[in-house]
Amino acid sequence: MAPDLITMKRTAIKKILLVQGGLGDSVGPVLEQHGYRVAWVRTAKNALSYFEKDTPALVIIDVPSLRVSAERLCQGIKRMADVPIIMIGPEQPTSTANASSSASNSLAPGNCADAYLPRPLQLRRLLTRVDKLMPEGQAIELRCGDLVFRPADGVLRKKSEQLYLNPKLSKLLQLFMQQPGEILTRKFLMQQVWDTSYLGDTRTLDVHIRWLREAIEDDPTDPVYLRTVRRQGYRFETPKMRKL
Repeated sequence: MAPDLITMKRTAIKKILLVQGGLGDSVGPVLEQHGYRVAWVRTAKNALSYFEKDTPALVIIDVPSLRVSAERLCQGIKRMADVPIIMIGPEQPTSTANASSSASNSLAPGNCADAYLPRPLQLRRLLTRVDKLMPEGQAIELRCGDLVFRPADGVLRKKSEQLYLNPKLSKLLQLFMQQPGEILTRKFLMQQVWDTSYLGDTRTLDVHIRWLREAIEDDPTDPVYLRTVRRQGYRFETPKMRKL
């Protein structure tokens, strides 16, 4: 399915500032897909200027793309605001104490940044770090049609109604809303939510799907968001998808 057909609107309470020269095309969309709002700048100067008008919840610095010392930028940011910083850099970071100008972008992890991820970058690992370092209370909100869902505390708002989903239902809804239009198999859902691949008895999944529909659908017997794909699994559809 073409990306422009996926119209789910994802927002975050605060932004992530991505300081990059080449990673934006890969990292930025992934962060936005998982509910974060991302502001991109390409230079250290622009990064510092950004803090004069706004304070992001977290900063990600692509070390090799900078023309100045990444550690100096990190220290400059820390002087302006107490925000967590993730650095993405060479496979084997080294100290900048005696670094030559040609190696001025390298640094020792822990000198300034709160986390250091070496290349080649594993996006799943980056997302895990972002989730752990995101300040408390900076929860993401997933939006689609009349639904507004906050995975961190399981709060679901539907029109004027507010519900609290238990952890299993919260995990299910988050999986569906972050992958609109994708068929999620029963095996995948069992693995992700119940940490098992056993499909001998999926009554628990069936019950949770029914409960989830009762929470998000106007008519659970005729679902418009959470659709069954016969012999495959389930698919979460956005309002625009249903019009196509």
